[in-house]
Amino acid sequence: MNDTTPTPVVYVIAEMITGGTQTHLLQVLSRLDRARYRPHLFVLRDGGNLLDAARDLDVEVETFSMKGSLRSPSDFRGLARLAARLRAVGPAIVHTYLLRANFFGAVAARLAGVPVTVTSKRGLHEPAGLAERFAVRVSNGLSTTILGNSGAVLDFTRTIEGERDTPLVCIPSGIDVERFDPRAIPAGTRTALRAEWGVPELAPVVGAAITFRPRKGFKMLFEAFAELRKRVPNVYLVIAGAESMPETPRALAESLGIVDVVRLLGRRSDMPAVYSALDVFTLPSESEGMSNAILEAMAMRLPVVATEVGGAAEVIAEGETGYLLDYGDVPALTDKLAAALVDDEPGRELRAAARRRVVANYSSAAMVAQFEALYDRLLGRGTGG
Repeated sequence: MNDTTPTPVVYVIAEMITGGTQTHLLQVLSRLDRARYRPHLFVLRDGGNLLDAARDLDVEVETFSMKGSLRSPSDFRGLARLAARLRAVGPAIVHTYLLRANFFGAVAARLAGVPVTVTSKRGLHEPAGLAERFAVRVSNGLSTTILGNSGAVLDFTRTIEGERDTPLVCIPSGIDVERFDPRAIPAGTRTALRAEWGVPELAPVVGAAITFRPRKGFKMLFEAFAELRKRVPNVYLVIAGAESMPETPRALAESLGIVDVVRLLGRRSDMPAVYSALDVFTLPSESEGMSNAILEAMAMRLPVVATEVGGAAEVIAEGETGYLLDYGDVPALTDKLAAALVDDEPGRELRAAARRRVVANYSSAAMVAQFEALYDRLLGRGTGG
């Protein structure tokens, strides 16, 4: 391969549905220097609402009709097809994301003779059961480098998965700071969205982007929001990511008397606009790696109130660029949401400082430049490519 031919890189992920990792990967695909690296996307599962978004970036996308279950015989036939396609494409690097794609991608890369395999860790999820522990052990052992998106993720990886010879590298998550910029939002968006949601234009609004899995902290959020309403009776709660409440959270919301002031938006493709219609953003998770939502909200000059888990403390300086608290501390969440709703000079400076922090340290352009530098290093190239 001569110096003018871009190096093929194959990215492997289990599915392309709306989610933090998939959004991150689209950023990588859009910003990768095509004069130096030519991206391909291999997706284990068919379907996925973001497949066309990847194709629109002029990326060759292939799906493999796999379940990604680690137990299905058909998935091991899919593994053979994956290895065959890697041999046909001939990438210098295979870069995989999350447990199942890390396993199938790393094994297929070894079978296809790919020289460099990068596996990515993006959360604090302990492998469950023998199959997942086996998959982690195999993918770690076959990796050239293990990449984490926060120091907390790499610390967790060392603690849970043990020390290893494979190098661990941290490259923080990045977002499109031009897209997530309040100055880019058309006039009238806030008013229009609030009308769509049935929220009074002047009412204070707490926003979150969660599902109703217990580790996402919906119980803590609901209990704190119910207490907040005693202080701020006209406040609303808007949740992106879920279209309906399962039985358990609905019963809790009804018992707390908040069900009528909670709005569920489902999955949204217009999150910059959604953030512009909020007054404060909260992420009450029990565990996170490095939350894209925190970075996005901060870039939109929203005060963020988050549990001190994963990479949150690496991004948020308490009282300077946001607010941190312990998971499960409902009174603290209530107090900090109330403080974040105050529109005074210190609050405005916190909002401005939050955006400055993200622009300076967590832009997608900076993230992809670090990816390219990592690829150069693993391929034994100079920094100039």
